[in-house]
Amino acid sequence: MFVRVLRRRFRFSQEQLAESSGLSLRTIQRVEAGHRISYASLRSLAAVFEVDVDKLERELYAMDKTNIEYEELPLWVRLILGRGWVSSSRRELIFTEVILACLGVLLVGLSIANSYWLLIYDPKSSALYTGLLMFLFAYLTAVCIRVGDKYSAWPLLGHTQPRKFFGSAEQD
Repeated sequence: MFVRVLRRRFRFSQEQLAESSGLSLRTIQRVEAGHRISYASLRSLAAVFEVDVDKLERELYAMDKTNIEYEELPLWVRLILGRGWVSSSRRELIFTEVILACLGVLLVGLSIANSYWLLIYDPKSSALYTGLLMFLFAYLTAVCIRVGDKYSAWPLLGHTQPRKFFGSAEQD
């Protein structure tokens, strides 16, 4: 599939690509269908597209495997970890969990200190309820991390992750 994208970017037909790479038309069709080809054929394609042969091989074979394994995860795991409201790496989720837990401790502590100093209890203390809500979000974040660990989903979700989050770039 990646070869098809490159071929269209270079505006080659399958026949033109076969001719310029010295490969047969059937080999071009096979690689575009996702089948493996020899390393010599990969070198020919890499020369035509002016890319590193190792990079081309990684793109061809690793990308298809990741998509297939990603589809094998249960739907609810894919919804929680890979799409929609979370879509973060494991490290970013741990950072989020720590921040939420610290905010929860701070807010609950402020609420307790406020009621101790004033010797009254305010049942409508927004700091208390907001702190408890932060603890709930920290717990849900921890659940997401554990689900990702249980299904070994972190390497599989790598292609769906944003490149920047909390101002730091992920390393490839």
